[in-house]
Amino acid sequence: MTDHTLTLDGLKGSVTVHAFDAVADAVAYVVAQVAGVLKSEVASKGHALITGAGGSTPKAVYEGLSGLNLDWPKITLTQVDERFVPLDSASSNTLMMATALTPAIQAGLNFVTLIQDMDDAGECAKKAESVIRSIEGVEVTSDKPIFDLTLLGMGADAHYASIFPGHAINAEVYDTTALVLPVAPSGTEAEPKLPRITLTVPALNRSKRILLLITGAEKLEVLRSAILSDDPYTSPIGAFIAQSPVPLDVVWAA
Repeated sequence: MTDHTLTLDGLKGSVTVHAFDAVADAVAYVVAQVAGVLKSEVASKGHALITGAGGSTPKAVYEGLSGLNLDWPKITLTQVDERFVPLDSASSNTLMMATALTPAIQAGLNFVTLIQDMDDAGECAKKAESVIRSIEGVEVTSDKPIFDLTLLGMGADAHYASIFPGHAINAEVYDTTALVLPVAPSGTEAEPKLPRITLTVPALNRSKRILLLITGAEKLEVLRSAILSDDPYTSPIGAFIAQSPVPLDVVWAA
């Protein structure tokens, strides 16, 4: 596994990218980083809370983590975002993550989906926030971090979580006291085509560390362009990185 670094010039400074020739090597690197955080947090405070993205590449990370001998009963994993669909839907990241994490869940991992109600997306977001607030160690009213680590992905349109370019959610998601919000469908051919539930920017900002995992030459160029702007309507990930108070590591595989 050979890791070399790339430096991308951004609007608010340079962004360092841990680059790998193979996706499997990038995944192995991320698995090792996440496992290290989990072990350290459990050892220091007795529990750990991380949040992760959906998608095929993070799926490999969850499968890698699930094969490790970690103190799973002391670990909680929740979602960065989710489509507002039934948990048995082929479009459900909950289904994907639960399947990938089956050995860890059987060993005691507390996996918390954002889908806590299927009648109404707004009510679902409120219930998901309530569940997150109730997790051991979470102190929303203090300035302490909520998440020990966040694993993000990025789309070819520069979206992250369920925060898409041109979407009205950008008017609310940066300046809110909510940890979780519903995201309405775009109503056009653009994503999101389904209603979604997402962590907000203030919630993501309360991570101790953020890993952004992307693959392919196209997404590297999308990121390179995105970090030259902090306009959330045209460059969601660029806007997020520009304002983020959290150490962010980009991991990319060709």
